[in-house]
Amino acid sequence: MNNGKRAPVLGDHKRVKSKLVTPFNSAFGQMREVSWINMMIPELLWIALVQDAWGPRHGVEIITAFTRDVRASDPGRKHTIWAAAGKFASLPFGELSKIVAGRPYCEDLCASLMPLHTHYPDHPMRELMPNSGTQSMRDLYEFKEIVGDLINRRSTMATLTQATATWLAFDSDCLKVSPGLALADLPRIEDYPNTEQSQRIAASIRATLNLMFGEIDLMASGTGWPVAFWNRGLEIEPCED
Repeated sequence: MNNGKRAPVLGDHKRVKSKLVTPFNSAFGQMREVSWINMMIPELLWIALVQDAWGPRHGVEIITAFTRDVRASDPGRKHTIWAAAGKFASLPFGELSKIVAGRPYCEDLCASLMPLHTHYPDHPMRELMPNSGTQSMRDLYEFKEIVGDLINRRSTMATLTQATATWLAFDSDCLKVSPGLALADLPRIEDYPNTEQSQRIAASIRATLNLMFGEIDLMASGTGWPVAFWNRGLEIEPCED
């Protein structure tokens, strides 16, 4: 019987080894707060750039192929969620360029990251430079528009970016959910925000990322990249008094 109280999103999940499965609350209790703006946006911005450049569907195809190649490049990387940009800093320099060399997605991936190369030359994926002669797909104004759109965590761009990060957790076998839960219907997020189901899925996605960037720390890179990103932003365009 419904007593009027809604069950917490992902309230029946817990972590078993490197996977997130049911139940959760009894193992971890209340989640700690994680900043979407301060931490998650810098980590997930590269996903937004790829999807903005090539559209959500083709963007996901590029990102999925790329991260699968990263996982396949070494047994120790098999169950890593390669969603946070800072995680790529853990790879020996030259490894990323070697992984993507000659791959069908290489040019599209590298071209879409051009704004980071241009304005954030020390970003963690900096070795993925476009081939000589590739033009920047966005100027600073367009880049700022994307970051500004991400500030609203419930915007369509931010939601689809988070959905892709969540998909990477599924694809790396680090996240499992029970049938019948909203998150099990992840592909329907493409309908966001036009259906109630897509809105429920979006809420589950946000809760999942709070968990994965926070208490169980499966997704955060643990690097200084988020702080460096915002500090560099102040260098590019200082705040006005």
